[in-house]
Amino acid sequence: MYLLHEIADQIRDGNTDGWKMYWNVDPQGHPTNPRPENNCQDTLLYDLRNDLRRRLPNVDAQREIQYADNKQADIRIACRNFQVPVEIKKNSHGDVWIALQNQLIERYARDPETGGYEIYLLCWFGKEKGQSPPSGIRPADAKDMKEKLEATLSQDQARKISVSVIDVSRSEGSAAADESGI
Repeated sequence: MYLLHEIADQIRDGNTDGWKMYWNVDPQGHPTNPRPENNCQDTLLYDLRNDLRRRLPNVDAQREIQYADNKQADIRIACRNFQVPVEIKKNSHGDVWIALQNQLIERYARDPETGGYEIYLLCWFGKEKGQSPPSGIRPADAKDMKEKLEATLSQDQARKISVSVIDVSRSEGSAAADESGI
């Protein structure tokens, strides 16, 4: 989804340091540790809703919507009778490498209103915060994480499932300031 890429660019490189919204900060505003996953989800949903209202007023985004067998997707993006479930994980989540298959595909894709379309969205907090994939080699960066996750999809799945990784890792300047005590 192009809109998510724009939001990701604004979070990472915008002039408001939007990536800090995904971190707890100390009294001086320095990021200390990642916020809980539900807080990250709410922050992203807030940005997504604002952009959707401005650009696509007929499209709606809601939090934790029910799907088949009482399973809940983190976010649902909908327009009329079509909806796309969005599952959000931090790259530190223990199920980050299996949730794409076990949650999105098995639980949400079968809902008739999704048409099998889904979005798997990761918040990338940095290599040191991440879980190792089954291959054992941690992704080097957000782009590498996206590529490794996409490689787990079959060709048919890749046509309908979008993987998006938002880089909310601490910026170099922030990390240097924290280390120097500034």
